[in-house]
Amino acid sequence: MSRRWKRRYLQLFITLLLTFILSYYLAELIKNIVKSPRPCVGLTNCPQGYSFPSRHTLIAFALTTAFMLETKNKILSSLFAVTSIFIGALRVVTLAHRPEDVIVGAILGIIVGFVVQRFYLFLRFWYSESK
Repeated sequence: MSRRWKRRYLQLFITLLLTFILSYYLAELIKNIVKSPRPCVGLTNCPQGYSFPSRHTLIAFALTTAFMLETKNKILSSLFAVTSIFIGALRVVTLAHRPEDVIVGAILGIIVGFVVQRFYLFLRFWYSESK
């Protein structure tokens, strides 16, 4: 594997890692502020914690967005997008979330993925210009 490809994979890994971490903690922060109960309260196998926004959906859409912007790979990006939509739909069908939890999670995820990827792109540009 050439040095150029190793650097690209490392940049993709760092972008996705930062996106995941920021998405996770943003979802936790909002959940603890809003404290919305889950729609399945009282049913068996109901997940613990609060409902709004859907952390799974937020992370899935954030990673998909960052991946799409970072790689420009249409086939894998489409696969990730379909998977993210499927994750959101499953969260509603299993009564773990309301539709608005998933929609807001998806919107926040897209924003987080975009912001992290652009910020990391800016840092890479700034670093290369300062040399």
